[in-house]
Amino acid sequence: MIKDDFASLQRGLAQVADYKAGARIGYTVHAPVDIKAIRAKTKLTQAAFARKLHISAATLRDWEQGRRMPEGPARTLLGMVDADPDAAFQLLAKIAA
Repeated sequence: MIKDDFASLQRGLAQVADYKAGARIGYTVHAPVDIKAIRAKTKLTQAAFARKLHISAATLRDWEQGRRMPEGPARTLLGMVDADPDAAFQLLAKIAA
């Protein structure tokens, strides 16, 4: 097991070196999402923002404090809120009923 783990780490380091050298095919880089800034646009508290997104306040805190990052649909939803908070919240209110 340890030998396999070491080999995996070596492959990972080689991939980092390739990426830094300019190899971009096959790699996905996710730009960080500034959740605090998005929430600030809405002028909502953490609790209110979390309720509107239908997530727990703990999840939002983890995102804002960098302990976790939103992925997939959550990133898309945050992008929608960032682009047009009123429209995004209106749509979310419709599905909550």
